[in-house]
Amino acid sequence: MTGAASFDRGNRAFWTLVAISVTIRAAVVYVACCLTMALAWQLEHRGTDLLRSGSAWAGVALLTLSVVGATRSTVHLWKGLRATRAVSEEVRARGDSIAAGACEVRNAARRAGLAGGQVTVVESKALFAFTYGLLRPRVAVTGGLVATATEHELNAVLAHEAEHVRGRDPLRTLIAGALAAHHFTVPLLSHLRVTFAADRELTADRRAVAHCGTRAVAGALLKVSGMPGWAPSAPTSTMGTPALLDARITQLEAGRAPRPAPPSRWQVAASVTGVAAYTWALAGSAALVATTPLSCMPAAL
Repeated sequence: MTGAASFDRGNRAFWTLVAISVTIRAAVVYVACCLTMALAWQLEHRGTDLLRSGSAWAGVALLTLSVVGATRSTVHLWKGLRATRAVSEEVRARGDSIAAGACEVRNAARRAGLAGGQVTVVESKALFAFTYGLLRPRVAVTGGLVATATEHELNAVLAHEAEHVRGRDPLRTLIAGALAAHHFTVPLLSHLRVTFAADRELTADRRAVAHCGTRAVAGALLKVSGMPGWAPSAPTSTMGTPALLDARITQLEAGRAPRPAPPSRWQVAASVTGVAAYTWALAGSAALVATTPLSCMPAAL
């Protein structure tokens, strides 16, 4: 079960999301750098006649989209950073270095390619494991899961989480969410974010299968649950994601990842409308700036 094509699909979705977002943002910044001054100059010299100008309304629309998008992405980043900090503190507070099975966890972590300090056993009877942390991702696994899982299942869990650590998935999840929130008028970017997240889970499962076999991964999937109540909104990656259970079981049975769900019709239609709105706003704003005597834009405009 190599899954190279599916792995490429997830990375491709993430970098496509980044490329589209950066392209839109670069175009907006290039035009908007003088747009506010252009609107002020036009209002001063044309007065209320400016209200009959389509380019003026395009400029207002572009500034509105930019401000709303920046606000949404900033809020998303702030919430993600705050939640990550809270989860890190909670894991440290609940960590149990002398828990039963701690030695088994260290051995399983080493077999999965994780350093001993990257895995923390959390004091809890719940059955979950997840990867958290942005620049230095770590893994948390509960004592309840350690006590319940077999040796092979524990190996599968940590091999799965090791793939999330290697890919810095919590950080990329936060970035993808912020970019999708910024360009909310293009819902296809949210679809790319979902595709990326789903493929990373499937890729992590494939790593676990290669590490310890299908049976161990299947057993682990049946035991692990979702996220704890104290970490619902943090950008994390967890083996117990219930939303992808059907796709993951299909992959285990068929030996290959299922085809991702295509975007819905409303996402396509709304994205076409959103791109058209951006195009109109950018073109109108550029025209407004070009007809305004300002020194901050190239003469070609």
